[in-house]
Amino acid sequence: MVKHSNSAVLVIGLGRFGSALAAELVASGQDVMAVERERNIVQHYIDDFTTVVEADATDLDALEQLGVEQFDTAVVGIGTSIENSVLTVANLVDLGVTHIWAKATTRSHGQILSRIGANHVIYPEQEAGERTAHLLGGTMRNFTEFSPGYALANITIPESLAGRPIRELRLKDRYGVTVVAYEDEHDFHNIADDTELPAGRNMLVAGPTDRVDEFAQRL
Repeated sequence: MVKHSNSAVLVIGLGRFGSALAAELVASGQDVMAVERERNIVQHYIDDFTTVVEADATDLDALEQLGVEQFDTAVVGIGTSIENSVLTVANLVDLGVTHIWAKATTRSHGQILSRIGANHVIYPEQEAGERTAHLLGGTMRNFTEFSPGYALANITIPESLAGRPIRELRLKDRYGVTVVAYEDEHDFHNIADDTELPAGRNMLVAGPTDRVDEFAQRL
């Protein structure tokens, strides 16, 4: 059995999602053990992550030999086979991994993953599409739905909102959103009641997703 720190992250499946995630984790200083069944993919990433192992994650014995039960957090990035994805998550549950994140390709796939024990189900393609749709309106520079039904958007400040104190704009009453920060030439700053927004700069707006979306469309 290989010994691992329980603070390391296990990433299973090195497709586009899994490899990008593993690369971000390593770049942020996180130890990663990546598991991939395809030998050519393992060879491609062998020097990129902390540990890269060729193994079949649907095989419980193989995961036990890797010491997977020592990991607190695992991410299953398998997307090409729903059966392999489900079997892998079931194995992680059986081995007692505390936090299991799993990629799903459809809602029904995600529901199965949740029912067998995945704590967090991710829909990368759908979330990317939704995010792009929000940005297509033109006024939003960035958009993040950080909890179900609640969003934070980076929106260009229009002339119609500039040069007046925030309290006079009554954005919470009129649109159901809150400006939480604004940008000047150098940095973002907190909002006070007497803050006057500079036209053409950016502001961070938070609120229910539909309200944020509607607010951006009105500008």
